[in-house]
Amino acid sequence: MKKIGFIVLAIAVLMVGTSPLNLQGQSLNLKVGGFYPAMESELWAQNLADLAFDKQDMLGVYWGAELEMEMGRYFTGSLESGYYNQDIFSVYRDYEHEDGSPINQDFSLRITSFEAGFKLYPLGYRNVFNPYIGGGVGAYFWKYIQGGEFIDFDDYSIYEGEAYTRTITPGFNARAGFVYRFKRTMGIQFEAKYTYLKGQLSGLFDASFDKLDLSGVTFTMGVNFFLR
Repeated sequence: MKKIGFIVLAIAVLMVGTSPLNLQGQSLNLKVGGFYPAMESELWAQNLADLAFDKQDMLGVYWGAELEMEMGRYFTGSLESGYYNQDIFSVYRDYEHEDGSPINQDFSLRITSFEAGFKLYPLGYRNVFNPYIGGGVGAYFWKYIQGGEFIDFDDYSIYEGEAYTRTITPGFNARAGFVYRFKRTMGIQFEAKYTYLKGQLSGLFDASFDKLDLSGVTFTMGVNFFLR
């Protein structure tokens, strides 16, 4: 229900925010797919070494809503809002309690995106088959939480704790895909998007860590509703 509510709210915001514009054409694009984080930073490297999980475990569902506006025969502008959330429940790989029970540690990553961009349609925007490339910028609201049982490697004692970061970070993206318009008012879309995003961790984490890598690739399919 939370995901459905998010999509509905995103659509409403996009529609209200752009309704005064007098553009040649608009489409409302609803997307679902997967986001695969790159995880190329020090905290991710430490977690992958210490905890029993792999990069593939961070592959999670992406939900998106996009309003696309025709700006000529070959170009469109777009506003997109998206959501990703993944929770990992793990244990230390090589350590356990004295009684043999696992040492548990969990973390989660949530990203809510608001992106503005453009698309270039080399064959034009109003054909049956419409490939495109594009790019844009965005504001990304993200929250990372890591908590549970931690090992102090100075004396190998175990303690409970939690650290989190909740902030907004700017980022960039590039995308490519195609739209198959099987009706005048409806089409299907397939897209691959790369997002470059690195966010500063809060003071609750070790200050020696570099920025958390939140970049990654998103693959989606969706339904496009052509409004006019």
